[in-house]
Amino acid sequence: MLTARRPVIGCALLAVGVPLSTALGRDTVIPVLRPNEALLLLVLAGFLLHHLWTRQTFFYIGLDIVIALFAAGCVLIPWLVLFLGHIWIDFDTWRAVLGPLQFLVIYLCFAQLRASDIQLKWLLNLTMVVSLIIGVIAIMEVQDFPPGAKAVLNSVFPSDQPPSIYDTVYRPTSTVGTYGAVGAFGALNFILAMTLAGRRDSKLSKAWLTTVMVVNLASVIASLTWAPAAALLLGGASVMWYGRYVPRQVWICAGATVVALLILWPAVSSRIEQQQIDLGNVQTIDQRLWEWQTFFLPVLAEHKWIGTGTILPSEVPAYFAAFVDNAYLRMGFRAGLVGLGLLVVMLSVVARIAWGCRENPDPWRRRLGAMALATVITIILTGFTGEYLSYGGLSQYIAMMFGLLAARLRPTAHAPFVAGNTVRAQPIPYGVAT
Repeated sequence: MLTARRPVIGCALLAVGVPLSTALGRDTVIPVLRPNEALLLLVLAGFLLHHLWTRQTFFYIGLDIVIALFAAGCVLIPWLVLFLGHIWIDFDTWRAVLGPLQFLVIYLCFAQLRASDIQLKWLLNLTMVVSLIIGVIAIMEVQDFPPGAKAVLNSVFPSDQPPSIYDTVYRPTSTVGTYGAVGAFGALNFILAMTLAGRRDSKLSKAWLTTVMVVNLASVIASLTWAPAAALLLGGASVMWYGRYVPRQVWICAGATVVALLILWPAVSSRIEQQQIDLGNVQTIDQRLWEWQTFFLPVLAEHKWIGTGTILPSEVPAYFAAFVDNAYLRMGFRAGLVGLGLLVVMLSVVARIAWGCRENPDPWRRRLGAMALATVITIILTGFTGEYLSYGGLSQYIAMMFGLLAARLRPTAHAPFVAGNTVRAQPIPYGVAT
């Protein structure tokens, strides 16, 4: 009922509840569903009641169309492949096939939100609070501090990551179930705090954003996963270039990086040694390239247009089936070159729209545009080493960021559509806090 009356409350519940409950297993709290799935259904019911009561006009924009096409295509194509191939679809396969619909639903929940500037700022701050919780838990796991914390936390939030004979160094999964999601979640929230940092922030705001950036930076290091670290550097650079402003917190974080590396060095050095990083030779990359060329690419070449319906063919050994470790290969198996095309189109449109917000007089459009652009860069970069767009908690976070940008761009009855979705207003300096 709260969501039906005030949709921003439902969005806040999603922003908090989904990443903090992703690792809780199915049938652990409620029957059949995971807690985050049940929460999404409840919030969705509240949104439906809200629209039935208010009957507000919903103006569609280009971003809605490309994300809907991406999600619908990535569900319809594998379903048709399995249906026409007379392949039995069990519960886990259905969940994999329908997965993109969850991305679409969360996007729509945030994309229709008509939030004030204060509500938007409150929602993003709440998201950063969640990132602190996830980051602190990850650091506690990798340090096992206090003693026994890792065992307790792993029993409450078990890992979704399959065991690997090649990955013998423990990496924390926190509340999101995968160490890759921990690293990417930390990187994106670091970039979010950087995006919100302004020239005229109060001392309290500066201290808060500095804390968020430092803790999330430490969680990226603690995840012992290099792709999110690279995404943090590239995404952060893109935000500073986009906004033509280097926040003072960046220099503080440079020093914090040294401190975090010193504290976490035993784990970091073990990871470096395990990967045999020496003069450009990285064992895990070589291993992945060998697996892709030996098992996945030859099989995928026989189903290149529409894939295999999320199910890897029997030609791929059962053990290696769990280690595709590449979002583009996985999309190829899901929906072939058609699915890859849908992914490229979606990311391209988001990036183009985000870049178009760079000169917008609305500071929140510029901030959300910068964040959306950095998110696209993160998806592209991390996709080479994992299926980050499908990771629980992280996928919903990405949908939320895209949705908030769409909500800010959406014309309303009081703010009609003007060319480029731009409503004329007096220019506001990029760094002015609202």
